Amino acid sequence: MDIVELRTPTAIVRHGRGRLIVLRPGSEGERVLDVPVTDLLKVRLSRRADDAVVIEIYLRYPTPVLTGVPADRTPLPVLIAEHDVPAAAEIVERINSQILAGQRIDVTAPDLNPPAPTWAESGPTRADVERAAQRMSQRRDTGGAVTALNRYVTAEEYVLETAVAIAHSPVGGGLGLLAATTERLLFISLDPDDPFAHELPIPAVLWARTTEGAPSAPGEVGARGQSGMDVHDGNITLHFSGAERADIDRVTCAVNFAVRRDSADGAAGPADPGVAQLYSEWELLVERHSLGMVDDAQFQRYGRGILRSLPDGG
Repeated sequence: MDIVELRTPTAIVRHGRGRLIVLRPGSEGERVLDVPVTDLLKVRLSRRADDAVVIEIYLRYPTPVLTGVPADRTPLPVLIAEHDVPAAAEIVERINSQILAGQRIDVTAPDLNPPAPTWAESGPTRADVERAAQRMSQRRDTGGAVTALNRYVTAEEYVLETAVAIAHSPVGGGLGLLAATTERLLFISLDPDDPFAHELPIPAVLWARTTEGAPSAPGEVGARGQSGMDVHDGNITLHFSGAERADIDRVTCAVNFAVRRDSADGAAGPADPGVAQLYSEWELLVERHSLGMVDDAQFQRYGRGILRSLPDGG
């Protein structure tokens, strides 16, 4: 999508390539907001009590930070001149159309029905397992682990990608076969003297990412000295050092695909904040106000933001 820009007295609004950017005017071009459109709940034109027209940008979640201050459901207002209203209406419609398009189901999806195994003297063999293993750059001495993976996979899961990697504590030490399926992340040891397997269910995974020799952050597990993959479950970060970067990249993409597929199963797109969630935020706001953590002006502003985030609020 082409980039369009609207220059207002107080800000520059830029939309395109799946992002919405708001800059302060001037040579510095300070970014007030830079988010993917999928992080937006809605955008709309509104006329304030003082008759000024503003573009109100509502974030899907209250956690992102605007200019160093938690959003708390309060829309980011962009003041526009009266003669800019037609251009502003076009960009608002364009953004909302992309928000809606992002909530539609993409019916073009791979066939992830687990194939039936074929049986031989060595045991079962699955086509998805063999295809994933064949894609690995490093396949030497992995035959035993691939045979084990053929036995470990269930009739409900599809093997997406595999890679040879070194697991760090608490997964276990040593070299092994890392396999991403639609249901689990598996690690199968390649050490014949110390055979073990470790699994992590996909619903427990928040994200995976590749690493490139970055230092460990507090609370993370495993030293990093080479390319690898981090997998975070909301509590700890597991680290796997990759023997081949291309293989690890494919496993990382496969894990994130499985996580998104699991969270979106049965949903048309990112869920809007429900009434129960908004009510919890309201209770927290009331408590913060009663404790003096939020003044009256902030209470009114944040409260309006919560109320206007309700399905009938805008």
